[in-house]
Amino acid sequence: MRILMSALQPGGGIRTFFRYIYSQPCFSKCTFTLVAPDRGLSDFLSAYIPGDRITVVPARKGTLAFVGQLREFIADYDFQLVHSHGFSAGLLTELAGIGYDLPHLMTAHDVFLPAQFAGWKGRAKHLAMSLLFRRITAIHTVTEDARDNLLAFFPAIEPCRVHGILHGVDTEYFRDGRPRALKAEFGIDEQTPLLGFFGRFMGQKGFRLLVDAVEEMRQTRSLETLPHVVTFGWGGFIREDYDYLTEKGLGDYFHQCEQTDDMAAALKGVDVVIMPSRWEACGLLAMEALASGTPIIGSDCIGLREVLEGSPAQKVAVGDVSALESAIVLETQNMLARKPVFLDFQGTAVSKFNIRRPANELAELYDWILAGSSR
Repeated sequence: MRILMSALQPGGGIRTFFRYIYSQPCFSKCTFTLVAPDRGLSDFLSAYIPGDRITVVPARKGTLAFVGQLREFIADYDFQLVHSHGFSAGLLTELAGIGYDLPHLMTAHDVFLPAQFAGWKGRAKHLAMSLLFRRITAIHTVTEDARDNLLAFFPAIEPCRVHGILHGVDTEYFRDGRPRALKAEFGIDEQTPLLGFFGRFMGQKGFRLLVDAVEEMRQTRSLETLPHVVTFGWGGFIREDYDYLTEKGLGDYFHQCEQTDDMAAALKGVDVVIMPSRWEACGLLAMEALASGTPIIGSDCIGLREVLEGSPAQKVAVGDVSALESAIVLETQNMLARKPVFLDFQGTAVSKFNIRRPANELAELYDWILAGSSR
């Protein structure tokens, strides 16, 4: 199977998707031509994906140039399917394919929020997007939550065209990792609870909610020993967020780590993972934590609640600092009892979130599209 792929913003989430999905044996007989900004993408993919399975073609700069480049590939090469990644790439890829019969699959790596379509410009954008989404052969979402979100915002799309496939991770890697001695690295007493925040420093990930929860714990003295927090995210508003916690006098309790290539060790090196997200397309970090056997507290936001459902994880209301503070207090006061509960669930998580399942389901979706049948 020869597949043309497109992406405009192949950042962390999409790169991880490529790494996990296309390294699986079910795609061994596929070849992919990926039109996307390179910026190290080809080196990243070659390190994780066998052979020459994916060839990266640097995207031309500018919207019209990108559409024209895709149109040239569609017209001049013998592809059987085009697979776009992300809403922007999906819309532009559909424009590029007008007049050709090449089937188009779009993977939605995010969800929509009401503020995106405010005002007359937002309504006009929504109308244009709806017209193009309705033309796409099939749309793949990485959770059922994200599927429901897409159909709620764009009810004109035929539901049979939208396929929710819960994503996954390399669960054996996270199960088998060895803990990193993070407390020793930062000189933290072994009895002091250590919380892990692994998200980017963006409003979506809710870092300041965690800061406010720690401040509330200090003020209410709800814990005898105030927990420490290690952070691993970079970019975004890291400087502003660390200034925020420093102004609150919490600088001694937060420790920024360098980015790590051994997430399993880092996850197992903390007592509790904190994921106070405001929204997610799919909470991959939660899958990784559960497969590691590490306790996690997450919000009940879209995309994350689906992952945490049925697990022993506490879920707190989105944006509720007091609820987050209470959950942290409960988890850290009962670490000796709670840790075995998560270890007991680990086997279920390893099976449920194993990457082979969504990879196989996506390969089946490819076959379904090419067969021209319906589900």
